[in-house]
Amino acid sequence: MSRPSTITRASSMPTTTSDSLFTTRRAHLEDLGLVNALHHACSLDSRYARYATPRRELKPSEFARLVHPAAGDIWITTLTDGPESTETAVALTHLLKTRTVGVYELAVLVGDPWQGQGLGARLTDQALAWAAENPNCRTVTAMFGASNRRALRILSRRNVTIPAANAGVIDVTLPLPERS
Repeated sequence: MSRPSTITRASSMPTTTSDSLFTTRRAHLEDLGLVNALHHACSLDSRYARYATPRRELKPSEFARLVHPAAGDIWITTLTDGPESTETAVALTHLLKTRTVGVYELAVLVGDPWQGQGLGARLTDQALAWAAENPNCRTVTAMFGASNRRALRILSRRNVTIPAANAGVIDVTLPLPERS
């Protein structure tokens, strides 16, 4: 499998990048159909691992809040099938501001067929690299269910100390790469 694209930083926003298999770009309101198609294609376990609920889609008002620049950043990773292709969403990455100044929360949803192949890990690394370049971001956190083996594996491979779960939920602070 080809490595997915790298999110790069150009002034205040990552640019669209792609390789032969994936394109990762900032999500826009017009992407709601792609995002909801990804949600519908994900198993109940995958959606529950991401949201701690079995939600099948995002409402237009919810997605509008997520893609608003004041919320932080949300990227969509798509697969391109060929010359006459249509976009198919394979992953969604959120790096959203929290109520605490300088603290952002990271969340990644990877479609079932693409899980276990390193895509979630690479998107996590890309989001953390972007966060390190964002002067407004001091800390990145992630919250997920204690049974989310894939999230635990991504973090343990990065030598992140996993705190004890509280009510079945792990809330962890992620180390940022060194700022350039």
